Amino acid sequence: MAPKDQPDADLFREAEPLLPIARALKESIDEKLVGTGAGSPIDVDEAWDAAVRSVAEAIISERLGELDPERVLRLYADTVDDEALKATLGSWAAEKAEELERERRIEGLRADCARSGAIELARLEVDTLIRLGLFERRQISQAHRESSLPPSRTTSLRLVDPERGYAEVIADTALGPSARDLLAPQARGRIGSTIVEGGEEWLEPRLQVHAPLGYDFGDGPTRTNEVIGYAELGDGLLLIDGGARRR
Repeated sequence: MAPKDQPDADLFREAEPLLPIARALKESIDEKLVGTGAGSPIDVDEAWDAAVRSVAEAIISERLGELDPERVLRLYADTVDDEALKATLGSWAAEKAEELERERRIEGLRADCARSGAIELARLEVDTLIRLGLFERRQISQAHRESSLPPSRTTSLRLVDPERGYAEVIADTALGPSARDLLAPQARGRIGSTIVEGGEEWLEPRLQVHAPLGYDFGDGPTRTNEVIGYAELGDGLLLIDGGARRR
C-alpha cells in the first residue's frame, strides 16, 4: 500500500523543475512591488507583467546559451515579432558570435604557438595583458624535470601597439637572487626577439620560448639575461609553455 503522502510526493516531483522559476518570479514581483515606494499605489497586475517578462528573459537567455548563434540569428530574423525580444535576441547573438570568434582565434593562436614555440605579437589585440615567466638558462632543464621550480622573475606587460611590439610594463618582479636590471612599471617601449645580422641589431615583434626577452625602452635594443619559460595571456590563459610553468 502506498504511503498516505505519496500524492504529495508525486506532485512535488512534477513541480520541482518549476521551483527555481517560481522562486525567481516571486523575488522579481517582490522587487517590483517594493520599488513602487510606500506612498505609491501598488499595481499588482503591472508588477506581475513586469516580473513575468523579467523572468522570461532570464530563462530565454539561459536557453539561448545552449544554441548556435547562427540558429539564434535565424530565429531572430524569421520568427520573432516582439520588438523587445527581437532586440534581446539580436544583441545576444552578436555578443555570442563575437565571443566564439575570439575563442576560435585564441585556439588557432595556441595551436600555432605550440608548433613554433613563439607568439607573433601582431596577432594579439590592443590592451592584451601578457605575463612572462623568465628563468635562468641553467634552470630551464631543471624546470622541465621539476615543475615546482619558480621562475627567476615574472614580467607583466600590456600591448599598446601589437604590430610594432610596443608595450607598457605593468610589473617586473624578482623571484630569485640572480634577477637584475628589472623594468620600471609604466615604462613604454618595444618588446620582442632580438635579431643580430650583418652587424645590425633590431627587435622582431615576436616572443620566443627559451630565448631572452628583447626590449628597447629608449636606450637601444637589449635583452634579459633570463630566457622565457612560459607566457600567459589575460587571466592565466597559457599560450606558450617551454615545460617550465609551475603546476
